[in-house]
Amino acid sequence: MRIYDSSGYVNVRGILDEGYPFNFLVGGRGTGKTYTTLKVAKEDGRRFMLMRRTQSQADLISKPEFSVFKPLNEDLGWNVMVKSISKYNSMFYEPGGDAEEMQHPIGYTCALSTLSNMRGFDASDIQLLIYDEFIPEKHERLLKNEADALFNAYETMNRNRELKGIAPIQMVCLANANDITNPVFESLKLIRIADKMQKGNSDRWTDDKRGIQLIMLHRSPISRKKSETVLYNLTDGSEFANMALDNDFNVDRQHVKPRPLSEFTPICSIGELCIYRHKSENRLYATTHLSGIFNRKFSLSDTDRLHYQRIYRSHWDMYIGGKIDFEDVLSEKLFIKYWDTP
Repeated sequence: MRIYDSSGYVNVRGILDEGYPFNFLVGGRGTGKTYTTLKVAKEDGRRFMLMRRTQSQADLISKPEFSVFKPLNEDLGWNVMVKSISKYNSMFYEPGGDAEEMQHPIGYTCALSTLSNMRGFDASDIQLLIYDEFIPEKHERLLKNEADALFNAYETMNRNRELKGIAPIQMVCLANANDITNPVFESLKLIRIADKMQKGNSDRWTDDKRGIQLIMLHRSPISRKKSETVLYNLTDGSEFANMALDNDFNVDRQHVKPRPLSEFTPICSIGELCIYRHKSENRLYATTHLSGIFNRKFSLSDTDRLHYQRIYRSHWDMYIGGKIDFEDVLSEKLFIKYWDTP
């Protein structure tokens, strides 16, 4: 399968035609993720739900002035319009000669943050769930239980289709490389995979059993062209340019130093994370690999997390002092997460 089409944009049709129910496309700014996905949905007659993380984001693209179909209309001579149909949703449609045609939309909008208020609605005509900007920018606040909210959203729309012999909704999640430790990647255990793909400059990874296809848009022809424009001349070498052009998550690996467990003795575990002390140096090592007998094991309940933080306060001090090595970026992410106030 070709990752890019002849014009240099991402080959969304080819990606969807692979047939995976869950597709994740992560790439630089302007590489055609949203534009081409909407183009394919309309051209192929796939009625879609376009979802954004927050209601304010969904409301913005529901205004005619900011419609996601505006550039498609201009480029392709279409006349796709948008109008509000409820407090939480809008509808994309092509105006016809009578009211009957208005009742046959191309797609809808919704927000992950408010979808729970819409449970029970009929989504039987939805074939494609497009979750745009699923990785929040670093300044954005996370939603509570964000990954679970996504899975509930899919369940709300998909219902019992497969039990009735109907093909499941195909989901495509689109984003820029803002944060490799985002809630969806963390929940689906894709952080290590994405990190390995980034380091190896790999474009595609699949998991047939779980129905996952992960596409990382490295070597984008469009990104190469955009690198010569004024904004990227201005920001050349910055984290923003690395994300926007090179699909680089800008992962900080200064504390990532895989070490042999034979040099360490086990101290405690919390959730998935195991913490060890070096046998001769004043250093700790954190990994998800379990080996040996631990003095204490803590669950992820609020009470256990507080107990861990109080008993092992020195662990955070050692982290601030640069005295903890981590097996990988996931291990460091978990460590920081477990020190958040419950």
